[in-house]
Amino acid sequence: MTGQVILNGTMLAESPASQSREADRHASEAAATQALEQLVREHARFVFRIAFSILRDHHEAEDAAQECFLRVLKVKQRLPEIREQKTWLARIAWRCALDRSQKVRSRLHSDLSLSNSESDDPAATLAALRDPAADPEQLAASAQMSALLERVVATLPEDLRITLQISTVQELTSGEVAAVLGIPEGSVRTRLMRARKLLKQKLQQMLGETL
Repeated sequence: MTGQVILNGTMLAESPASQSREADRHASEAAATQALEQLVREHARFVFRIAFSILRDHHEAEDAAQECFLRVLKVKQRLPEIREQKTWLARIAWRCALDRSQKVRSRLHSDLSLSNSESDDPAATLAALRDPAADPEQLAASAQMSALLERVVATLPEDLRITLQISTVQELTSGEVAAVLGIPEGSVRTRLMRARKLLKQKLQQMLGETL
């Protein structure tokens, strides 16, 4: 019966303070559960995009996103107290993606290796890019150019590569990218400038022409 406990066969009434603490606990639990449900509804896709920006694989990104929310579940009582929940969640998603990337690095390297298909042949890709009849705008958006850029981005130093990949998540501002990576916003801009300069140099070397 509510408000009563059994001690050595004797029914005792709970004190008002005890009842108040129990009510507060239930209210806190309900608030945390509601906050978690709202976080999942609002940011599930966002978390996936963070993970995918690092892993570049849909299945791995889905697993990383699930791991992210499992970690959040363990600390859901803190959710109502967290002001910048989006940035906080993005940082957890980024860490989950990095953890998963380390576990599957050998397989990812295998995925990035050259296949025998023409679409994965760099020579075929470069030939298509040099085709004078090709429309530049179509080439920029082509799967071949995307594949080539993916390979070049993978060769960047890790700090530049991760900053560039995270910055491609359009929902993140430069300030939020800085918060996710734990670096000053100015460092984000510097890394992005260096990454883009290095990308241009690498592409110029591969294409043998000025971009």
